Amino acid sequence: MIFLGAFALSMLSVLALTPALRSLATRLRFLDHPNRIKVHTNPTPLMGGIAVALASMASAAAALALIEYPYSARIVGFMSGGLIVVILGLADDANGMRPSVKLMGQAAAASVMLLSGGVQGLPLHPVLGFCLALVWMVGLMNAFNFLDNMDGITSGLAAIATFGIFTLALGHGQMLTAIAAISVAGGALGFLRYNFNPASIFLGDAGSLFLGYVVGGLSLRAVSYAGAEPTALLIPVLMLGYPVFDATLVTVSRLAEGRDVAMGGKDHSSHRMARLGLSARQTAASIYLISASLTGVAVYLSLFQRERLEILALATLAVTGGLLLLGHRLFRVPTTEPAGSRVVRPTEEEIELLAAAAVESGGAAETDDEAAERHSRETIEVR
Repeated sequence: MIFLGAFALSMLSVLALTPALRSLATRLRFLDHPNRIKVHTNPTPLMGGIAVALASMASAAAALALIEYPYSARIVGFMSGGLIVVILGLADDANGMRPSVKLMGQAAAASVMLLSGGVQGLPLHPVLGFCLALVWMVGLMNAFNFLDNMDGITSGLAAIATFGIFTLALGHGQMLTAIAAISVAGGALGFLRYNFNPASIFLGDAGSLFLGYVVGGLSLRAVSYAGAEPTALLIPVLMLGYPVFDATLVTVSRLAEGRDVAMGGKDHSSHRMARLGLSARQTAASIYLISASLTGVAVYLSLFQRERLEILALATLAVTGGLLLLGHRLFRVPTTEPAGSRVVRPTEEEIELLAAAAVESGGAAETDDEAAERHSRETIEVR
């Protein structure tokens, strides 16, 4: 019952908080403005990530208090790291941020969690374990940030991943990890009510970085059980194969074109799927299906086949081969606008309506072009 309560509380909290934060973001003009490298066509409120983070952490804390689970440096460190990435993301959403500064902030948040004992028990030498865990968490924060480019994708993938982590944690007897995972699953799933196409609010960097941080940390916790072999670390990689795949596809394609990897563009796997003729909803559903399949395979292997290394090796090769074939097909999809195409921009009436609240409350007016430039400069997020 404690798990169901944490899940329901988190979901209901997000459902209640999100409309209020959406209105606040609109009044403050804390909006994601359209530009040539984004797919949405109207200024859209940010701050959705605040709702997910607050609901998830508060629900987990309430569940732990209810069962009188003793607080420790590990719990405080995990939540502190989460708050750091939320603040980091809000700063990036508001003013933009150099990729190097953003990377250092992500590394600092992950280090707070790791140094407080967040993933004790990894089947590796402590120094090597720390280094690999740091790379994994920072990588996933950026992978989830990269995937936050089309309605519902990042929150949906986070819900799928945390359901998988919850199942693993239960199977390996990890109460703390299970409560944290199911709380995040409830928050991410509840947010889809407002974020699935057509989205009325976005996660923003605050939300995508938070979800990447949580999924990265909890996925390692889920395989840090007594008697785990180093091969157990393949389980999180299989489970989160899609975010890793998308980040790899984008990195390889930009390097092949001689472009800066940190610069935005419509070259993610979701953009390429849409160019093949899928709608935004069909694209999200396709990515959900792939991710759910990978998660199911990873959970099955960890709970029922972890002693049979040949099965794990064959599954890893099969998944890798499948993703390579998908990547080869998507890599051939053009990512530039066809000749004669145009970027759809919001009308003046739409911009004026969204700006009205801020003007009435004394906020400084800002043109659409100025805001679009401000939100897109020196940032690795693309929408």
